[in-house]
Order: sequence, then structure tokens, then C-alpha cells
Amino acid sequence: MSTTHDHHAARGDLAPYEGEYVWAEIIDDDEPGPRPDEDQEQPASGHKARRRTGRAAVRATATVLRTLAGHTGPGLRHAVAATSHWTTLGYMSDEEIRRRLVKRHLDTYIEQREDITTDINRLGKKAQKLTRDAVDYGLTAEEGRRLKDVGTELKLRRTAGAALTKIAFDVAGAQPTAEQIRRYRSVRALGRFVGVLLPAGAATLGIVLTAPFAGLVAVPVLAGAAWWLGRHPLALTQRALPADLVGPRELEPLPKTAADAVSSTAPTEGEVLPEEVIRLNAALTAAGLLNPAKHGGLEIINTPDYSIGNGYTLVADLPKGGGKLVKDVIGKTEVIAGELGIAPMQLVIREVPAADGGHGRRMHVWEAEKDPYLAVGHATSPLATAESWDFWAGTPLGQTVLADAKTIPTEFAGGFTSHFFSGIMRFGKTAAMRLDVAAGLLDPGVRLYLANGKGGTDWQDAEAVAHRFTEGTDEAGLTAFEDLLEELVEDMNTRYADLKTVDVHLVPDGRLTPELARNHGLPVLLAVIDELQLYLLALPPKRRERALEKLKNLLRAGPAAGVFLVVGTQRPDGEEVPTGFRDLFGVRVSVRCLDSRSSRMSLGDLASDAGADASVLTEDHVGVVVAATGHRWEILSADFLSLPDFAKVCQRARQMREQASTLTGDAAGQPRITEPREVRAVRTCLAALDEMDTDRARVETLAEAIGDDGEFEGIDKAQLGALLRKAGCGNAVSIGAVDGLKNAKGYKRSALEDALSTDN
Repeated sequence: MSTTHDHHAARGDLAPYEGEYVWAEIIDDDEPGPRPDEDQEQPASGHKARRRTGRAAVRATATVLRTLAGHTGPGLRHAVAATSHWTTLGYMSDEEIRRRLVKRHLDTYIEQREDITTDINRLGKKAQKLTRDAVDYGLTAEEGRRLKDVGTELKLRRTAGAALTKIAFDVAGAQPTAEQIRRYRSVRALGRFVGVLLPAGAATLGIVLTAPFAGLVAVPVLAGAAWWLGRHPLALTQRALPADLVGPRELEPLPKTAADAVSSTAPTEGEVLPEEVIRLNAALTAAGLLNPAKHGGLEIINTPDYSIGNGYTLVADLPKGGGKLVKDVIGKTEVIAGELGIAPMQLVIREVPAADGGHGRRMHVWEAEKDPYLAVGHATSPLATAESWDFWAGTPLGQTVLADAKTIPTEFAGGFTSHFFSGIMRFGKTAAMRLDVAAGLLDPGVRLYLANGKGGTDWQDAEAVAHRFTEGTDEAGLTAFEDLLEELVEDMNTRYADLKTVDVHLVPDGRLTPELARNHGLPVLLAVIDELQLYLLALPPKRRERALEKLKNLLRAGPAAGVFLVVGTQRPDGEEVPTGFRDLFGVRVSVRCLDSRSSRMSLGDLASDAGADASVLTEDHVGVVVAATGHRWEILSADFLSLPDFAKVCQRARQMREQASTLTGDAAGQPRITEPREVRAVRTCLAALDEMDTDRARVETLAEAIGDDGEFEGIDKAQLGALLRKAGCGNAVSIGAVDGLKNAKGYKRSALEDALSTDN
């Protein structure tokens, strides 16, 4: 080894270098001593040359291997890390696993509901098919048992489905514990190792051992892949939550109670309340419904929303501790509207239903800029142009304030529910009733009985299609009205007798069904009575009591037999229309009333307590109605069906019934015979004597003469004799030589005529 100074001294032509050079020389162990200069030829044996060549090859191979390892090692290590990342679910966060476990419960919950819905639909179609076959072809004993079993199973499924729909998905109860999350990760990792990695490794080893050439080919391929992976490493990080696990509220933990859930649109703490809320707080305070000093103001759930296009809506909770509920607020709507400086019709306050997260203190408020019920207008009724209508599906009555079509039910809970219309005159009560009648007329399976207490042209066109039609309250009109009720009661009783003859499996719960009505000649009996109060006021007390008792009987027992009443009256006070009668109607519709008391009598206590009040309607609200079904109510702009359009409906209805052979009664020239049967028997016998051109005849001869056809077809001697005695003709007497008999017994004309004279 020499120093830098010595070297520079020997090479005087180079500039000095501040530093130190270290010279090294590789010396062969077998040849100690200095290496000779390369330009000197040294003799070498063959053995030594081969050794040097071998060492050079080893060094080259080592260099190549070190290079390959340097390039492929990181890739192999990364491949191992990626495999471990995939096997142990490292790319899934604990939050993703939690959501997957909750979603698994949710999917099971949804699947159960879908399965039971599918079963209900399947069984329903099966029951309908069996019922149709039974109606068309009758039932064998085996088919009857099968239909009964299907009906029982369908009922059980419906009960289970109804119970299941009431059970909300319990997100809080579905939340997994930390141990469950770890177990999920461990089980999945074990499954991937045993199910994927272990078989793949065994297969690779088997290929290498059985086919070495394939292994030699795979080595460079794998080395190249490892080298590429080392240059392009994968991102071994936790991914974002998958799209199917992000967003649905069902997958979020619920608060302690649903009532405490506040919408994201509610103002945050410290935020200034909107002006609308400040005004509403002030109005409620003035009405005595809020005490800000003690309990604070409204708790805003949804801030004012102007998207409705006519004013704004909001949802708010009354403060706890004040003892006030939404029904208290509804009772002071007029005071609150006055404090807000708007008309009562521009303020709509409703309690939020429990199904929507509501409770007694949560209310939906709509403050409209203009009267919403006048703004929506009156749409032309779809019945004006409909070729036919299914009366069982309900009557299209009108539009909501959002221009949504509203249909009032004609049946629910398996039977018909009658309609009661009331309110002061000239505000569209009869026009609203006309919609009900038009819906019934456009169904050829409906038979119309119509009584109009005031006369006029409102119902004149319906006479062409009505089974029975009467107008006015003179003595003839009152008698016709009573006969109409009597015939309805008789038809109802006959209907129940007819239902007893039908196979029990075709009459679920003993009620008329649409299939039976259409396929067994059992039409719906639609009884329409307009201005009922005029009939009740005109009838003497005892006759009025009998008429009311028949009406109540029709309302109580009629729905299951297919009897449907549509009754219209003006102010329904206790004298004109008793409360016990009004309370039997399932649906009530009222036009404007003069005061809240009249509105309560029209709409009932349930709807009135829930805020329904027809007295808020003003003189401008012609054709605007309040429709109530129990405690549920809504103000509607009634559809318009003009008298010319109604006349066209009646024409179509008559044509439909003529084609379907369901035109009956007065419209078909078949008036009701109101005389007692025994009196009609006397008149028929007198007509028979006229045809025989005699003044006397034996009972057997008279029975044969009137028993060929008509009402007394098939009558025998004993039956006719009983009728004639009941009519006052007495017993048969000696009438001389008749029919080859010297002393025959029978009746003379004088005895029959005397019986009629006494009856009159």
C-alpha cells in the first residue's frame, strides 16, 4: 500500500489531490506474491485454467441470481402480503363488516315479507280460480274440501302478513358486537385459506412433481410476474364502503326512540329560527297553547318548505311539559289563523300519523298564500266519459288541494259501507250524490231504487234506468216511498235466503261478493234517498217510526246482502234525522254548514274531534266538500258532472242493462203491485169469470183458469179457497147446476164484488 504523497511524487505531472487512495489487489491463494504484469506471458497449466473458468462462471451465476432476487424479491414479498390481505379480509373495515351483518338481517326481514306476499297472491289466485270454477260448474265434495283448505290457509297467511307488516325492522337490535365482527373476519379468512389457498398450493405442487417441465416453464413466468408486481405494487388499503351499503337509513343505528329522531332539515343549535316559525310561535302563544317562559317554543322537525307552490309546510313538535296536544291546536285553528292574519281555509293543521313517526305532539302545518281549495278548481268527473265502472272499487269524488284524485270507498272490511251527504242547500250536495249514483249506474250489476223528496229535474233522467223511482211528498209520493222501503226489506230478506242456497265456500263470512253478484244474479241494491228530511217530516209519527226502523234495518243488516244506501239531507238535527240513524253510515260527506254544531252532526264526533269542520267553508266554496271516514277526513274539490252528462250516463246505463238482461222494475215496465195477494186473487178470479162469460164458477174451475200462468201459476183449489176466504168472500156456497153437477159449490160474482167493495 502506498500513500498519496509517494504516488504524486512518482507522477510529478499530476496535480496534488487532497485525500487518500487505497490500492488493492486480488491475489490467488495458490499463487502468493505479486501478480506479474499482464504484458508478460506466463505459462499456465490446463488444470489451473479450468479452475479459473469455473470460478468465473460461479461468480457470474451468483451475480445473475443476486440481480434476479433483487428484482423479484419485493414482488414475491408483496404477493405474500397481498394474499394475506385478501385472506384475512384486510380490505374490509370493521364498519363494513358491521353493515354487512346488519344488511344480512335486513335482507332476511325483506325476504320474509316478500315470501308471505307471494304466498298470499298465489293462494288468492288459486282461490279465485276455484271459486270461478265452482260458480260455473258447481262443486264436488273433494273440490269443496280443497276450496275450504285454500281459504283457511289464505286467511292464516293474511293474518301473518298483517302481523309482519306491523313489525318494524329493529336496526338497533341487529347491531353486531365486536366479538361477532372478529368472528366474521376469522371464519371468512379460514374459509378462504382452506377453500382457495390450500387447494391451489396442493395443485401447484402436484403439477411440479408430476410434470417437471411445466414447473420449469412456470418458474420464469412467475419470476416475471413477481418482477412486474415489484415494479407495480398493489394498494393494500381498506376500500370505501360499497355502494349497496351506503345510504339506506335502515342500516343506520336508530336513536333510543323513534319519537326523538329529528330530521336533518331541522335547524341546528344556535341557528336563528325562520321567520315563519317565529310567527307561528307567537300565534300559538296568543292562543294560549304555548308558554315560552316555562317550556320554550316549537321544536322544529322540518323547516319551512315552499316547494308546494302555495305557501309553505313544516313539521314541528309541541314542547314537552306544556300538556298540549295537536288536537288542542286544531280546536283553535280559527284563532291561530286570525293571529297569523290569514283566513281559516288557508291554515291546515294535521297530526302526523304514527306510521310516519308521529305522535300526539307532532303536527304538520300548511300556511297557504291563497285558498287552496278554490285554487285547485273542479275537474270533470271521469264518470262522464267512462263506458263502465266497477261500483265495488269506490266512487271518484274529487281532488285534494294537491290535485290528487280521491276515491271514497263503497266497501271495506268485507262489506258495503253506506254514504251520508248533508249540508245547506245550493252548495252542491245533490251534485256530489250524483257521482255515487253515476258510479252505480255504470255497473250493470247494480239495481237502483231512487226516492227524491223535493222533486225537480235533478234525478229525472235516472227514471229510465231505475228499478223503482218516486218523487214528491204528497200522499201518493209518501206511499210510494214506504212501498220502496218495504220492497227493499223484502229483497234483502230474499237475498239472505238465496245466499243460504249457495255453497258455503262461495260465501266468505256470509257476505255477498263481486263474483256472486255477477255470476249468480244477485245484483247490488243501491238505494238513493235525496232530501230524506222532507219524507220524515211529512210522514205521520207512527209511519215515520216505521220508515226509520226499516232504514236502520237496511243499514245494519243490508251491507252483507249487498244493500247500499246513499242518503242526502240538509241540516241533520235530532228532530229531522236522528243521531242513531246517522251514526250507522261509514262514510259522511258534507258541503258547507252554518256552524260547528251542524258540522259535527253531519260529519260525526270522530272526524270532528280530529279537526273536520264544514263550517269553515265560505260562500265561495260551492262544490267543495268535507269527506270523512271514521276519524280520517279531507277537504275535496268535488268533480263536476253536469246534468247533460248525467243524462248520457243514464242512457249508457240503460243500454248496458238491456244487453245484460238486468233492466227490471219500473224501467222495464214492471211496476210493483202493492195490493195484498188475496185481493189480487179476487180481481184475477173476476177477470176469469169475464173470460168464461159466466157469473159463477166452482173453486176448481177458477183455480184452473188463473193457474195457467202469471202470479198464480200452479195454484190449487185449497190455496185459492184460503185466499178468497181471507179476502172476505166467505166459504164456497151452492151455485146450482154447473159443470154437469146438479148442486155444485163455488163462488158467485156478487160475492167476489162485495169483498172488493168492503175492502175499499
